[in-house]
Amino acid sequence: MVGLLAAGADVSLASHRAITRSEAPAVVAAINLRHSDLPTLKEQANSITPQDTRLNAQLTACAGGVPAREALADVQSSDFVGSGPSGTTLGSEAEILPSAALVAKDLSAIGRPRALSCLVSVFGGALRSTIPKTDTVSTHAARLPSVVSGGDGAFAVRLTVVVHVKSGAATATVPVYVDSIGFAYGQAEVNLTVMRAIAAPPASLERQFAALLLARAHGAIG
Repeated sequence: MVGLLAAGADVSLASHRAITRSEAPAVVAAINLRHSDLPTLKEQANSITPQDTRLNAQLTACAGGVPAREALADVQSSDFVGSGPSGTTLGSEAEILPSAALVAKDLSAIGRPRALSCLVSVFGGALRSTIPKTDTVSTHAARLPSVVSGGDGAFAVRLTVVVHVKSGAATATVPVYVDSIGFAYGQAEVNLTVMRAIAAPPASLERQFAALLLARAHGAIG
């Protein structure tokens, strides 16, 4: 389930070139973001931990999506990190499934209302286990209007994480927004993740980089 977050819309099964297992790694590499796309941001390796894999599997099972083990290739880009306390971080993930029908099945599952409650339950619980006992965190997931057109389906979700940090008698409240903007194209599910503290990411930024990823999918898959 690409990017962990999704809301399916207008899923279709358009005809595209079939991608084989041997071709899949090159296709995802051709689609994903690279540092030349965001040269002013700092590039950081996006390491997938065992906990990330476990949480992904839990979310997919909860929502009824297609397990990651069925993918022909599933690769995340580096993270590209802005400066300052409210700096924006961008990253992408491209996944190739064995068929466009499986992509449609996945989007259908994660477009159901249950997917949002699964997201809050799985990741809200994980976040609470990582913060000091004096702090608290609340999470909320909501669907966003899609900024992608021209694919075989689109998805958009915002996960809002509000952290309440206690320091002495005072409590600071810091909202963090994690937007997942993506699309299906043939056998590919592609996701753009944009994270920003204090203020929500601008839709114009998400539209710009989602369009870039979609153009690359067109070029790589046809």
